[in-house]
Amino acid sequence: MGRTSPSKTVQTTLTHSSGLSKRRQDSTVATTKERDSYHHGDLRAALIKAADEIIAEKGIEGFSLRATAQKAGVSPAAPAHHFGSARGLLTEVAILAYERAGRYIDTAGRSQNAVTDVRAVMLAFVKFAIDFPGHFRLMFRKDLIDRSDSRLGAVSKGPGNRLGHAVLAYRGKPHPDPASFEDAAEMLCGMATLHGLTNLVLEEKAAHFFRGATTKNFLSEYLPRIIDRLYPDKS
Repeated sequence: MGRTSPSKTVQTTLTHSSGLSKRRQDSTVATTKERDSYHHGDLRAALIKAADEIIAEKGIEGFSLRATAQKAGVSPAAPAHHFGSARGLLTEVAILAYERAGRYIDTAGRSQNAVTDVRAVMLAFVKFAIDFPGHFRLMFRKDLIDRSDSRLGAVSKGPGNRLGHAVLAYRGKPHPDPASFEDAAEMLCGMATLHGLTNLVLEEKAAHFFRGATTKNFLSEYLPRIIDRLYPDKS
């Protein structure tokens, strides 16, 4: 067997080194471009936006840090660098979800009629869940979000209080007593009923209870009547 000439060995080594150098340069350029593309927290905001869109499009099952980085057009290490873990990033998305739910409930408005108000608030929340099922499910997953985050605790109180107070007002208690077991129980039962109904709607099980109901017409034709029956006019 012939020996490889020293010149060929040197050339091979140089070629290999040149390839490594080129890859390093490409990586450096990509990182530089990434840094140049985002300034003053823009990258963090872009990652939150990307994760929020993934949850909206594909649900929790479609989320990953890598998928988020890819959607945002940044390096795979970027999400972990900014949020530490998937839980950190999903907590940010959950905060957005609670804010979004609050806006839906705000559209229900307020009146001087407790029956009208509780029906409108309940219907608005179910509509939010139907429009954003992935976010609805994320909001109640303690294994995926950091419930010790004070911002999450603060933003979640808005929708929760509005729903709970609407239930109590319907029960004849427009001014809840935080120390009252009865008030807390009424709020919990109201939320549990709403949560269960919402899950049945999302899983397309609720329509099965009614002749003529379909997934498409259930929200507009049946759900309002169901909520009216859940909170009937007492006058």
